[in-house]
Amino acid sequence: MSTPSDEQNTGGGEIIIPEEDALPTPTRTGHGKMPEDIDDDVYEKAAEQERVASGLTDYAPSDIPPATDPLPPEASEAADLAQRGLLEDSEDTE
Repeated sequence: MSTPSDEQNTGGGEIIIPEEDALPTPTRTGHGKMPEDIDDDVYEKAAEQERVASGLTDYAPSDIPPATDPLPPEASEAADLAQRGLLEDSEDTE
C-alpha cells in the first residue's frame, strides 16, 4: 500500500486560523449564533478582510485611501465642488 507524499497534501495554501479572523465569535444567544450587537460597518470590513485572506479578492476597498487630498479649511465652496467634479462650466462656447 502506498502512502501519499507530503507534496500532494499541501493543496490549500495558507490555512485561516479561526481565532485570528476578524469576524465576531459565535454566541449561543444570537440568531444563527451571531451576536445581536454587531455593527454593520464592522461586519462589512471584516467580510472584506476575509475575502482578501481567502484569495477571493486582491484588496479590500475600504483600505484604499481617497484619490485626492482634503482641501484646507480656508478653501472656498467652489474649490470643493470643482475637486469633486460637481462644478459646471459656466463659459459658453460659440
